[in-house]
Amino acid sequence: MADHKMSVLVKEEPKTERRTRTVDIPDLHQELEQISKNSEILKNYHPSRYEVGERLEYKITGVHPANEGRAVMEIEKFVGGGFAGQVYRVRLIELETDDGEIPGLEIGNIYAVKILVPPSGFALFFRNLIYWMAYQGAFSAQVNHAAARVGVLWQKLIRRGAKIYFGTERSVVDTYATFYDDVFNSHGEINEWVTGRNWKFEIDDHVFNRKRLGITEKVIKGMKINSAEYLAKRNFMEKLVKLFHDMGAPELARQYEWGTMKSQPNALLRMDIPNPSPNDLCGIDFRAGLALLPFLPMSPADFKLIIQGIFRGNLVQFDRGNMKKLDQFIQKYKTYFEDLMPVYEELKEMEPKYRRSLPDLTHHHFKLLFSRSLQKDVSKGLIKGWKCQELADDKFEQKLDRSTIRFTLFYILGAIPFLGKFFRKIWGNSNYARHIKNILKSRTYFKETLRAKQAVALIDWHREGRAQEERIQNLLRKPGRFWTQKFFLSWLPPNWHRFFAEPDYAWKSIKYAVSYPVRFYRDNEFREKWLLDQVEGGQKEGMISGHEADYIRERIKDPFIQKYLKCVAVHIATLPITQVISVVAALYGMMVMGKTWAEGLAYAGLILAAFQVTPVSPGSLVRGLYVVYLIIKERDLKNYWVAALISFWHYVGYLGFPIQMVTKFPALSRLMAGRWATNVVHIIPVFGERGALLEHWVFDMFFNVPISIRRIFRKSEDIRKE
Repeated sequence: MADHKMSVLVKEEPKTERRTRTVDIPDLHQELEQISKNSEILKNYHPSRYEVGERLEYKITGVHPANEGRAVMEIEKFVGGGFAGQVYRVRLIELETDDGEIPGLEIGNIYAVKILVPPSGFALFFRNLIYWMAYQGAFSAQVNHAAARVGVLWQKLIRRGAKIYFGTERSVVDTYATFYDDVFNSHGEINEWVTGRNWKFEIDDHVFNRKRLGITEKVIKGMKINSAEYLAKRNFMEKLVKLFHDMGAPELARQYEWGTMKSQPNALLRMDIPNPSPNDLCGIDFRAGLALLPFLPMSPADFKLIIQGIFRGNLVQFDRGNMKKLDQFIQKYKTYFEDLMPVYEELKEMEPKYRRSLPDLTHHHFKLLFSRSLQKDVSKGLIKGWKCQELADDKFEQKLDRSTIRFTLFYILGAIPFLGKFFRKIWGNSNYARHIKNILKSRTYFKETLRAKQAVALIDWHREGRAQEERIQNLLRKPGRFWTQKFFLSWLPPNWHRFFAEPDYAWKSIKYAVSYPVRFYRDNEFREKWLLDQVEGGQKEGMISGHEADYIRERIKDPFIQKYLKCVAVHIATLPITQVISVVAALYGMMVMGKTWAEGLAYAGLILAAFQVTPVSPGSLVRGLYVVYLIIKERDLKNYWVAALISFWHYVGYLGFPIQMVTKFPALSRLMAGRWATNVVHIIPVFGERGALLEHWVFDMFFNVPISIRRIFRKSEDIRKE
C-alpha cells in the first residue's frame, strides 16, 4: 500500500485524470489511434473500448469508507460488454490515498473494472432510448455521480445481507471504489474479480423428476442428485431475489429472476476456492442495463414483474429502492450492519439526489409543476448529464442554469428524432460547433475528420477479424473502398464481411469447407486431434473436470471412441447435403415452377423454408442410413440402437452417438452434447448468451430427455421380464 497523504475528506463528485501507456498493444492499433487523435481536428474520436495492455489512471472514491485516492490499473483482459457497460480484468499497479486506506484494494491484485458505457453503438443507443422513455433523461449511472454511488452502496449492503441469508458474504461480489472516466465520459466502479463458471452440463436420466421444491433442499444439505448444479443455482437465485425484496430492492431483483431466461450468467460457481460444491455460488452483477417499461416486456418474467411493479405504484422499473423497508431490515439485523452504517447514511443522502435529478414523470407526477426545489434539482441533473454527453460545454452549462427559456428549448430540441442531439450539440458545445463549421468550410479538414473516423472503425474491424493487417492498411489508403464496405458489409457477421470483401479468403473458405469433411473421414490423427481440442476447450469452459479430461485423453484409442469419431466424420460430411439439395430445389422452383419472377422467388423461398423446418432432411437421412449400415455390418444392435433412432432427425442427429456413449463414457458424452447445445443456442440474440437458461433447456431437451425416456423403457422392460 502506498504512503497515505492525509487531507480533508471531500464528498463532492471527484475530478478525474487518465493516463494511458501502451504495453504489448498491436503496432497497427497504435498507428490507427494516432490518426484518430489528429491534433488538427477539434472533436475527439476514440475506439469502442480499451486495448489489453493499456494503463488507466483514475481518481477514485472508496465505497466503505468513502476515502479518496489515485489508482493506476493495467488491463489484462476485455471480459465483455452488455447494455449496462463494458468490463475489464485489471491488475492494480499503483495506489495512493489522500485520507486513509480503501479496504480491499491492494497493489498487485486483480480486479474487475466496469465502465458504464456499452462497447456496441447499437446497445448504447437502445439502452439510452429506453431509459429516456422511462425517466426522460440521460442514463444516470453513466452521467450522474449520485446514481453511480447508489449502485455500489446498495451492493455493499446486499453483500452484508447475504451473510444473513447464505451464511457468507462471498455469495455476493464485493465492490471497492467508484471513478469517472473522461474518455468515455462515464462513471465506473472497481469490483472484486471472481474466478468462476456458469454451470456444468450434468447427465440426468431422471429429468422428468427434476422438481424445484424438495430437491433443492436436498442440494442444500449436500445430498447427491443428478442435476445438483442446475438446481443449486435456481435455489440460490430464488433466495437472492427474496433477499432483494426483503431489503427493499425489488427492482434490482430483476437481475436474478430465473424466468427472465437471461439472468443465469449473473450467478457464477466460485472456482477460486478449494473443492467448490454446487452451493458455492456468487452473484456478480448489480447494475441493471435496460429499464422495464409497462408496454415493452423483454422476457417471459417481465410480464409478472410489470404487474408486481404496478401494484407497488411503479409503472417503470429499473433500480429504485424502498428506503423505508431497508431501514426496517437494518434495524432487524442491527448487529450485522453496525460497521456499515456510514454506507447506509451515504445511501440515504445519495438516493434522493439521484431520484430528484430526473423528470421521472411516473413518480414525480404533478410535483414538477409546483415544487421549485424539485424543478431546480431536476434541471441541475439534466444539465450535468448534457455536459457529460458533451452536448453542453462549461460556458453553456452556466447559461442553461441561468435561463429557464433556454433550458426548456434545449430540452425540447432533444425530442427531435436523430437530429435533436446534433442540433443541441451545435448550440451547446462551441468546440463541436467550430468542428462542424470547419467541415463545411475546409475540404482538407473534412477529409481529416473522415480519416479519423475511418481509423477508429478499422481498429474495431481488425479486433473483430473483419480484416487482417494488410487489408486494413489498404483500406486506410483507399477511403472509397472503406466507406463502401462500411455501408454495405459492416452490418454482417465478421466472417461473412471478410468472405465478400476478400476473394482469396472466400476461396480458401470454400476450399476448406470442401476438404475438411474428407480429411476428417480419412485421417485418423486429424480426428483424434479434433477430439483432443474439444476436450481442452471443454475443460477450459468448465464443462468437464481435469480428471475427466485426462480420463478421455488416456482412452483416445478405445474402439468405441474411434467408432464415434468415424461417425462424427460422416455427420460432418452429410452437413452440406441438405443445403446443396435445398438450393438446387429452390433454383428449380424459381426457374421452372414460377411463371413470373416474383412467383419464382416465392416458390424458392417456400422450398428453402420447408427444408429448414422438416424433421427429416436429406443429410439426416444419409446419416441415419449409415448407422443402420453399421448395425447390419457389425450385427450389433445394442451399441447402436439409440444412435440409430436419433441420427435420422434434422439438426439433433449429431447427438445420437453422444447419447449412446452415456453409459461407457459419460464425461465425453456430456461434453459433446454440451458443446453442441451452446453452439446452436449462441446464434440466438440476447437469450442465446453463454450460461443463459435457453442453453441448458436445449441440452436437456436433446440429451437428458432422450436418456430419461430410454431409462423408462428399460425399467418397463425389466418389470415385464419379472
